[in-house]
Amino acid sequence: MHVLTNIVGSHGGIGVRPRWADAGVCAMFLFRHDDAWPAVERDVSYAGRIDPNDAADNRSWFFERLQLPTDCASFIRQVHGTDVIAITRTSTTDVADRASVRPQGDAQVTADVGVALGILVADCAPVLFYDPARRVVAVAHSGWRGTVKGISAAVVARMTEDFGSRADDIRAAIGPCIRRCCYEVDETVARQVRGTHMERALFKRFGQDGKYWFSLPDAIRIDLIRAGLRPEHVDDCGLCTACRTNHLFSHRREQGHAGRQMAIVALREP
Repeated sequence: MHVLTNIVGSHGGIGVRPRWADAGVCAMFLFRHDDAWPAVERDVSYAGRIDPNDAADNRSWFFERLQLPTDCASFIRQVHGTDVIAITRTSTTDVADRASVRPQGDAQVTADVGVALGILVADCAPVLFYDPARRVVAVAHSGWRGTVKGISAAVVARMTEDFGSRADDIRAAIGPCIRRCCYEVDETVARQVRGTHMERALFKRFGQDGKYWFSLPDAIRIDLIRAGLRPEHVDDCGLCTACRTNHLFSHRREQGHAGRQMAIVALREP
């Protein structure tokens, strides 16, 4: 797989996985296609870009290749907030389900083996979490709003307060997202970042008044370390969605016509 990344490992050309992913966890940032068949897109969104039945088939296709049970998945209605939802096996659905009302939030956490937590992204950052000591996993959807509001720190707080995790045991991985090289923002965003602990992730554009580059991964990393994670436990795949539309959907680069890729995490039987 010809993808430059500082996350070690790939999975059959369908995505990248964190270096901390061991036999006890499935953790994957999935691509828009399988490298073996790049002409076949695997959009997983029900938003209407493709037939919802095809999107459902694509979700099942990825789950089968990851050897995850297709009847024990959890997706949420993402709203750019900081709500973290605890998921149990009884609150899951079939991966292809389109009828159930999904809970509203931007992160999920579980300690139940076999429950696959998923989010959909196309420039926003997916963040995966794993506590190998307490056997807890989580996933977060982190756009600029959720990032600045502290969605990653909220996940760490939920894992420590409700699941008994210790922050320095938690591993995190930042997946493909739009990055500083391509993510120009204006004063609307800059005002929310300036004066916070994430200000180091905001860079003024030379010669462009009121324009900035914002690094989502840097801001998320800052938030995670401030929440107690050890720096060496925070991975970053290094992939920019806007630079890599051959592998990844990008809402900005594709001018609002992009599909969505998945990030998935699930505990396996050790």
